[in-house]
Amino acid sequence: MIPKKMEAFLRERLPVQTWENRLVQEDGRCYMEFTSVDVDRLARLGIEVDNLGPHSVVCMWDETAPLEVGGYLVVDNLAMGRPSMGGIRMLPDITPGAVRSLARGMTLKNAASNLPFGGGKVGIVAERSLTSEEHAEVVRRFARLLFKYRFVFLPGPDVGTNDSDMKIIAIENGLDTVVSKPEEMGGSRVDQLGAAAGGMVIALQALLEEMPATEVPTQFADLEIPTREKLTILIQGFGAVGAHTARMLSDRIPGAKIIGISDALGYLYDPEGLPVERLFRMWQERVSVTRPHFMEDLLSARWGVSHTKYCSAPNDLLRESGFCLIPASPISNYLDLEDSSQPSITVDRMGKWTVIIEGANTYSPERSRRAARLRMEREVYRKRGVLIAIDYW
Repeated sequence: MIPKKMEAFLRERLPVQTWENRLVQEDGRCYMEFTSVDVDRLARLGIEVDNLGPHSVVCMWDETAPLEVGGYLVVDNLAMGRPSMGGIRMLPDITPGAVRSLARGMTLKNAASNLPFGGGKVGIVAERSLTSEEHAEVVRRFARLLFKYRFVFLPGPDVGTNDSDMKIIAIENGLDTVVSKPEEMGGSRVDQLGAAAGGMVIALQALLEEMPATEVPTQFADLEIPTREKLTILIQGFGAVGAHTARMLSDRIPGAKIIGISDALGYLYDPEGLPVERLFRMWQERVSVTRPHFMEDLLSARWGVSHTKYCSAPNDLLRESGFCLIPASPISNYLDLEDSSQPSITVDRMGKWTVIIEGANTYSPERSRRAARLRMEREVYRKRGVLIAIDYW
């Protein structure tokens, strides 16, 4: 059946006539397709057509499924080649506009890397409370929806999905229809090894080497470059990127302290450093770690004094201070000047950071359009002496 949140979103934005004229059903599989000529309909879905795309947008769901199975495919651009390539994001509140932004990011990244693939992305609308069996069934049935578009879209894992999900899609649609398959299917173990996180660590290492040159500009007159033993790091989003980043930082920059992490259940903060190895193992087993660590390790501790703080509000991690902030959650708007855009936090409440390493994999054309706001943000960063690293992608 169509996910309730997805149906409510589409019913609110698309007129009845569009449902009647565009809805195509094939053995219970339902599709509504739009192209760049459907400017008005795409605008209703939160997508603005420009010179690059999108090439096509598809709303799809399985009407015969006992579970809620549905989501959005956006093929943004095929100029570099076909099929387009991008991840499958699985979240309860994913929208066509968010998927388009992610697809545009893939268009730019593939082009910048000179890869012969266009840019695309998929968002599956699914609750986080699904059991592992239900999750697998949703992926399996969605794979059957995607089969129709196997020549224009090549999926990989993203937030909410992993290599095991790609295995399911490969079994349903064929080995050549997905990337980042498990090793036994000829995959490269990219996510398992944390390749994206490696780029984060390299970016921080490069910044540390270049930072002495920043002491000349006046806005960095008070800049203090810490020793490795005093290097403190906050990670917003302890997932596939954030968890591996924490693990690699401990290995590659000995002495550096991960003092704060957040996930969907809250955040942990300890100025003395968090137990990264323990948290990484817990993440591998359970996905979410902040609340379980608090309940099982902190509340049950009978001896000694703990410096670790737990808060059930994940965004409040950005109130804490540290040398480096790494935004690595599926939230593009983690910082803004005002509450109207619903950021994770506004600059008047943010902690003090010296370096930001961008790890959030989201392109935002809306923020690109608001040049005045960007200029103001840069002015805020300049006055606060914050260095912004180039996105690891």
